[in-house]
Amino acid sequence: MKKIEIKIIDYRPEHQSHFERLNRHWIEKYFWLEPIDKFVLMEPEKAILQRGGNILMATINNEIAGTVALKKVDETTYEFTKMAVDEKFQGNGLGYALTKAAIEKAKIMGAEKLLLYSHTSLKAAIHLYRKVGFRETHLEPGVYSRSDIKMEMDLDQIKIIKADEMYANAISTIGKKSFHDAFLPTFNRYEDLVEYLDYTYNVEKITDSIKKSNNVFFVALYKNKLAGFAKVKKQSLNMQLTGSRQMELQKIYVLKEFHGTGVAAALLHSVIGLAKNIRPACIWLDVYIGNKRGIRFYEKNGFEKFGKHSFKIGTQIFSYDLMILPGAVFGVNQESSQIVSYGND
Repeated sequence: MKKIEIKIIDYRPEHQSHFERLNRHWIEKYFWLEPIDKFVLMEPEKAILQRGGNILMATINNEIAGTVALKKVDETTYEFTKMAVDEKFQGNGLGYALTKAAIEKAKIMGAEKLLLYSHTSLKAAIHLYRKVGFRETHLEPGVYSRSDIKMEMDLDQIKIIKADEMYANAISTIGKKSFHDAFLPTFNRYEDLVEYLDYTYNVEKITDSIKKSNNVFFVALYKNKLAGFAKVKKQSLNMQLTGSRQMELQKIYVLKEFHGTGVAAALLHSVIGLAKNIRPACIWLDVYIGNKRGIRFYEKNGFEKFGKHSFKIGTQIFSYDLMILPGAVFGVNQESSQIVSYGND
């Protein structure tokens, strides 16, 4: 039996026909298309994306198999809508995977609440929604004529703040603790680690770094608690890449107690949002080769390895993988960055 490989990816313009096909099939099978359906299905970029929403597509063994959308209602509320799974792929857990992915995406986008409209005759769907945490609430009239149930879910809020000098002390604290926890087992001399942390996360040094126009810091709060930060250099050339416009994601650090909460993904979402405005040809980063969790995270979000380099801390030399996210992934196509070598820099 062939292994099933499910991937959840962001919507691209070439997915419109699949988005329409999948949703049109189930709506017309059980109900009827309403005018709002036709607009959303035929012009999802205008109806969903340009209004601050998001669309996810699911593939099974690289074949488009399902979709779901998040329609922005207001700054803190999104409608979970237009979820559809190709009938030939039903029974593989795709609906659950899409639902969980949409919930995580909503958290990253700053949602505090998700709502959905459905029909009680769709028993499998209602069971799934209850399973992941949706609860029935009052149904107002006139939204969808085919709906007889409205459900809501409150989300744990992640806040991402563009940091100024006031956050230097917080960044220092997060950086020291997260780096210490992650790298302590790799150091032969504890003194090397202490000296590196004292130098790198000196509050005055971080304050000066925040003031530099080429640097951007994001701080993450989880339930109003400091959880992590990211540092970006808006223009930073890597000599193993061609192209004159390269953004470097220099750091994403999340405190250990907030691993698995979506904080890292929310920070990366903010970095990519910045890139969409600045429009570099790529985002590149380096990650310690022993940081398997971090490498999986970046690969899951579209980064690919393109080289290696080494970095000396005290008496030790550490090896890092270089990874790249091409501009085409976040909507920039004017200039490409090509890999020019695979050796150490």
